[in-house]
Amino acid sequence: MGHILVVDDEPAIVAVVRGRLEQEGLDVRAVASGDEALTHVDADLPDLVVLDVMLPGIDGFEVLRRLRGAGCTVPVIMLTAR
Repeated sequence: MGHILVVDDEPAIVAVVRGRLEQEGLDVRAVASGDEALTHVDADLPDLVVLDVMLPGIDGFEVLRRLRGAGCTVPVIMLTAR
């Protein structure tokens, strides 16, 4: 496992998650919206998606529904402040 996609619109959260994953030697890319996440996954399938629930535009649950509906089985860890 090496390519991780972090999807969160809070820069502080992205910084913490990215920093910890990069300490483990992983390649981390970050996007701030559900639409960007779907585009990124379609173009460059990650090994793992760390996905915030509350995003601008489409939320994390809808992103996950669309990924699974398209047959994408990449593991997803959901983050939420709820």
